[in-house]
Amino acid sequence: MAPFGAGAWLGHAMNKKTLSSSAANPTSFTGAASRAKRGRILLLEDDEDTRKVVRRLLLARDFEVTDVGTVAAAWQSCAGQTFHLLVSDIGLPDGDGYRLMRELQDLHGMRGIALTGYGLEDDIALSREAGFAVHIVKPIQVRLLDEALDSLLPRLA
Repeated sequence: MAPFGAGAWLGHAMNKKTLSSSAANPTSFTGAASRAKRGRILLLEDDEDTRKVVRRLLLARDFEVTDVGTVAAAWQSCAGQTFHLLVSDIGLPDGDGYRLMRELQDLHGMRGIALTGYGLEDDIALSREAGFAVHIVKPIQVRLLDEALDSLLPRLA
């Protein structure tokens, strides 16, 4: 297997309780909007609870985050701003993350992280073909998300 930075494909499990407890304390990112950001992330997740937790994780790691619950809302967000990274679920109510990733990569050269419940070998291969740099199976291990983020949008010194 290639080293993580070379686009390793990950599929691990963790429960929502662990994910929530790993998120930074909400007070730790008070004032985050005024600090320098690592990059702008478009977060696409249709499950509201998961979206809120992942958003908090990303904000605590000094990213600007636009979070949406549908492919249509993702396209609407892309019309008004530029993003450095897509973090997306695959199975969505109005489309799928594979197609969105392909189109955003073709149009804007965007990279992405798939956060999905789909973890079969075929699903991982489809993610790779669609252009996702990393495929992480839900429930999310925060350490794996951090490694993916550090690989794709490194921290500023």
